[in-house]
Amino acid sequence: MKSVAAFLMVTGFLVVSGVLAQDKKETEKLDGKWLVISVERDGKPDDSLKGAVRTNAGDSYTLTPKDGKGIPGTFKVDPTKKPKTMDMMPGEGRYKGKTLLGIYELEGDTLKICFAEPGKDRPSEFASKPGSGVVLALHKREK
Repeated sequence: MKSVAAFLMVTGFLVVSGVLAQDKKETEKLDGKWLVISVERDGKPDDSLKGAVRTNAGDSYTLTPKDGKGIPGTFKVDPTKKPKTMDMMPGEGRYKGKTLLGIYELEGDTLKICFAEPGKDRPSEFASKPGSGVVLALHKREK
């Protein structure tokens, strides 16, 4: 019985370690500076963050509007989900203390992040429709 419990513990540890390593590798792909190209909120263009820069480093980010102070936060990704998921936890601003459930897609130098307003379900597609409470942001990697 002890050997079965020990086996299960070691197996569980190895699975968790593998998932954490995979998440770290995925966040490394997201590291760097990303220029916000466009934002849609509830199906309508929102130019308030157009031209902002999102800087990712590990599991932390800072979103800096063109004419404003940077908003720091952290995020967690799960690249095993379809679509891949991203949970963002802003450290300041109107979303401080909230978890934003989202999805993301990285294709070359283009990053799409789609997230739900607090209290809404995680989006299942990269679309922001009227009344959905969903925000869709398109980023291009700065070189």
